[in-house]
Amino acid sequence: MERGTLLTRLTIYVTAGSLFSIVITLGVLYVVLVITGVPLEKVPKVMLYSGGVIALAFTLPIFFVRALLYKLLIEKIDKMAEIMDRVSKGDLETPVVPETNDEFGKMAEAFEKMRVSIKEMIEKLEGHIDRRR
Repeated sequence: MERGTLLTRLTIYVTAGSLFSIVITLGVLYVVLVITGVPLEKVPKVMLYSGGVIALAFTLPIFFVRALLYKLLIEKIDKMAEIMDRVSKGDLETPVVPETNDEFGKMAEAFEKMRVSIKEMIEKLEGHIDRRR
């Protein structure tokens, strides 16, 4: 999978949701302005200023959410992928140490058990081969 794909998709989904919310909010604002009797010539100006504030309020948090998701998820996924790549290339000596108690920590623990099991199986096979010689 291409790097950044998950974060990019999440950003697109959150942005689309925010844009949908902006449209709904502006629609409700228009109805409220009409119902409350605001003169029709003032509605476009109020909608423009309100729309700008609403757009900022809905879209600005996306940048913070993206940074937070990167820190909380993507860095951990990248680190586990790096460890898995090392093991796939034969590095069975470097232990996998869980750094958190969340799902990533559980995944690291399970991967460490797998690494140890593979190492033990290889050692048993090598011992078996040596005895047969």
